[in-house]
Amino acid sequence: MNRFVLAVIAACALAGLLGSGTASAKVSSPVAKGFYDGHAIKYLDFGPIHLAKGNKVAPIWSVANGVAGQHNIVDVVPREPQYTPLWRVTLVTFKKGVHHVLIRSADQVRRLKRRGKVTVKKTNTIVNCPVLGFNQSKVTGYYKGGTVSYLDLGPIKLASGNKVAPLWTVTNGTSDQHNVINVVPGDKGYTPLWDINKVTWRDGVTPRTLKSLADIQAAQAAGEVTVTSANMIVNCPVV
Repeated sequence: MNRFVLAVIAACALAGLLGSGTASAKVSSPVAKGFYDGHAIKYLDFGPIHLAKGNKVAPIWSVANGVAGQHNIVDVVPREPQYTPLWRVTLVTFKKGVHHVLIRSADQVRRLKRRGKVTVKKTNTIVNCPVLGFNQSKVTGYYKGGTVSYLDLGPIKLASGNKVAPLWTVTNGTSDQHNVINVVPGDKGYTPLWDINKVTWRDGVTPRTLKSLADIQAAQAAGEVTVTSANMIVNCPVV
């Protein structure tokens, strides 16, 4: 894959529903630099993602032969109507003999294209790239008895056929109950796209804090809780 495409990975982060614990799962989340509307921004680099057809994506421009200090460029950021952390990589290449300049905005890309100074080509690569620095909340959750942190970016609409992982949220748990996940970056099956499952303590059962999938399965096997799908997907990168 083109090294400039790989450099594109922006940060798409997910929703936080998790809390405190004793042990911690340490996760490395590389932060990349980018440009938006002439300003420097940062985003998390989670790499390419396979999506089924029909998903909402936005363009991210990667300059294949740019000057020193060139970073990828986006046109929308969190809290704007068209924002999504799912980006289609679009390659920008300066034509032969053209003076190369630093590109810091989508408008600048469009002007250079109109003037015949660059070519712009869409690729089939989609990256999950949440933009940072727009008041997203970092929250804590449970992972195999310990704690992890992730960004809270809320629900996301996905077409069918996308790879997701389960996340369990306890609807009537203890005061220190938080959401539970079973995979983090580096684990087989990890994805920042989560399928929410509701765990509910049955009437007459005294809730206890559930900190792992094993805890949930044990409570379910004992007939203490019910587990149902919430029919909701959230984009929740662990950081």
